[in-house]
Amino acid sequence: MGGPDRAPHSPQRSIAGLVRDYVPAGYRTRHPLVPHGMSVIVTAPAAFRFTYASAPERHLRAAELMDFPVAGLGEAERREALPRALTALMRDIDMPNGLTAIGYGERDVPALIEGTLKQPRLLAGAPRGVGARDIDWILRESMQYW
Repeated sequence: MGGPDRAPHSPQRSIAGLVRDYVPAGYRTRHPLVPHGMSVIVTAPAAFRFTYASAPERHLRAAELMDFPVAGLGEAERREALPRALTALMRDIDMPNGLTAIGYGERDVPALIEGTLKQPRLLAGAPRGVGARDIDWILRESMQYW
């Protein structure tokens, strides 16, 4: 079984490759740019919601490692532990608030899905099957977090 990190990695090339005008603060470039880590983190909370059922204990352990308390949580709260920990981290380090913050909108979802489906190695490594509908859900859930 692949690691749960493959789900947020699979759309990153599309996110970085289709960017129109976003340049992160502090980068000196004339060209639009979404750095690799940023292109991964903007879908990570939604992607880990998607993969939670495949390995709850791994997701909870990751949340714990990020100092997110998981003891005593109900099932719905447990499913949200890692996404909430990641969202808090994103806010703390001034990451973009989802895909909309780097210039993507609903109209871009089909092109992002198409590009993601061209990454079979990454999709095959996800801990559960990932198809076009799943990618659509992950991308739409990644538009804005707070």
